[in-house]
Amino acid sequence: MKTEEIFFIVRIEVKTEHGHINETLQEMEKTSRFFITNTPKVKVIHSEILTTQTRNLKNRNHGA
Repeated sequence: MKTEEIFFIVRIEVKTEHGHINETLQEMEKTSRFFITNTPKVKVIHSEILTTQTRNLKNRNHGA
């Protein structure tokens, strides 16, 4: 078997009771879990979230 690095880009939309995005991020980083599991031909060695980035979505089109 050979070792490969694979990068996933994930977008997560959430509803939150927190007043600030930083509080939401802190809670997600502390208590949420992200799972990538083995397959019959692939063994997962390690996974981690490399960066947490926020962006201002005030100009986003909500279909209105």
